[in-house]
Amino acid sequence: MVTASAISVLATRTLRSDRPVAVFAEFPRHTRLGPILPGPIIELDSMMFEFDEEYAAVVAAADAEVFAPETLPPDPLPEL
Repeated sequence: MVTASAISVLATRTLRSDRPVAVFAEFPRHTRLGPILPGPIIELDSMMFEFDEEYAAVVAAADAEVFAPETLPPDPLPEL
């Protein structure tokens, strides 16, 4: 989970990965998530985290928001 102030890694049950049960780790928002390794996997601190391929674009966008905001497209709904 990425917010304006932190990155939280949520823990889930082995057979029920759709429901978080605890916060496993927290990092400051300026922590770089990439590069995305094959798997896909990211390394935070000394821990490796595997995630579903469908979220790779979200991980890349979270990094771009902090480290390369000029590469993001304009917000299509800025009033929300």
